[in-house]
Amino acid sequence: MINEALINLLAMHAVGNRVNDEPLTLSKSPVNIDEEMVTLLSSFFITPFKTERYFNLHHQNGFENNEVFKAVAAIFDNPDNLYESSVKLAELLFDITDSSKIRGGEFYVAYFSECTVDGEETEAVGLFKSESKETFLKIYPTSGNFILEKEEGVSLRKIDKGCMIFNVDRDKGFLVSVADGIRSGDEKYWCEDFLNIRSFENNYTKTQSAMKVCKEFVSEKLPEKFDVCKADQIDILNRSMDYFKSHEVFDKPEFENEVFRQPEVIEAFRGFDNADIPSDMTFEIAPDAVKKQSKIFKSVLKLDKNFHIYIHGDRSMIERVEENDGKKYYRIFYEKES
Repeated sequence: MINEALINLLAMHAVGNRVNDEPLTLSKSPVNIDEEMVTLLSSFFITPFKTERYFNLHHQNGFENNEVFKAVAAIFDNPDNLYESSVKLAELLFDITDSSKIRGGEFYVAYFSECTVDGEETEAVGLFKSESKETFLKIYPTSGNFILEKEEGVSLRKIDKGCMIFNVDRDKGFLVSVADGIRSGDEKYWCEDFLNIRSFENNYTKTQSAMKVCKEFVSEKLPEKFDVCKADQIDILNRSMDYFKSHEVFDKPEFENEVFRQPEVIEAFRGFDNADIPSDMTFEIAPDAVKKQSKIFKSVLKLDKNFHIYIHGDRSMIERVEENDGKKYYRIFYEKES
């Protein structure tokens, strides 16, 4: 997570959508920014970076061939290369646009000489794109009255796309953080086609992977091997979520015993997940990853299109019954009604 950063140098270009015949407009020099604007833009650019998930720049023939890596490395080698590198990056972003749905906008390349990430100080290069415009009212007082004018501009509340590339792990393709809130339809355009990044393995990605594997096993593989109803699956998912929320460290044997309990289910899980979660794996659980992955852990039992039952606690308080004539129903027990 980025704790602090101040911009030293900034270049800006307008990158249109070439599919829609919108132009690429390159500036002639870096942007001059005063002290007040440095503070304002620094906050604007780094606010979306709230996650502990990191990546590396990647290329199938070695990260050294990644065009973003080349441009950013040149800036780290000499910050005076910022403008030249920003032109190359703007041209790359323009060239990879292959859909009419991608919006044009302002493209910024910023150099931060002092950036604190996860408590450590380093250099960073930020790549940002603003696409959304908002309408503003400008109010001019006159003698005994006011004049209102409408203007459009970039809102300082949110950047549409962004990444911070830190001068760390250069031999692995640098350490990269991607801004939260990128629209799902634009992830391929920004993260794959432009940046070409892959996940950097840390506690965040390990937590994310373990939760994903557990979800897939319970939802897809468990019903194939055992006679379990949907309520049983939800109960196991609830126990797994409770484990990740209540423990600071993931210990696989402990996790298996608390969540799956039965030896035959544990054995089936080990056969399913061995490649992703080795038997001796331990790691610190990342709360940010738990919060994000919790969205895929559904505790809703859907009965046809008539009823939804939310199961949050004691599994013994709900029973599944099937009559001889094929009719099925759930019996629910409770102590208090509210």
